[in-house]
Amino acid sequence: MTTLSVSDVQKAVRSLPATEFSVFSEWFDTYEQARWDDRLASDQQTSPALLSAIEEAKTDFRDGQCTSL
Repeated sequence: MTTLSVSDVQKAVRSLPATEFSVFSEWFDTYEQARWDDRLASDQQTSPALLSAIEEAKTDFRDGQCTSL
């Protein structure tokens, strides 16, 4: 497998036709969300304070204490 630089990837993405870019964009969004979920799960295991903050935020949301951004 050839390793590409960030610059190479950027050039490749810029050169995609609109339909291919749409497919790539959807894939990348899903990939990025999965990585974020994995990181959050890992952080929860190592940080009780983060887990506590998440639970507090969930409670606030359920109780109607949140507003739209």
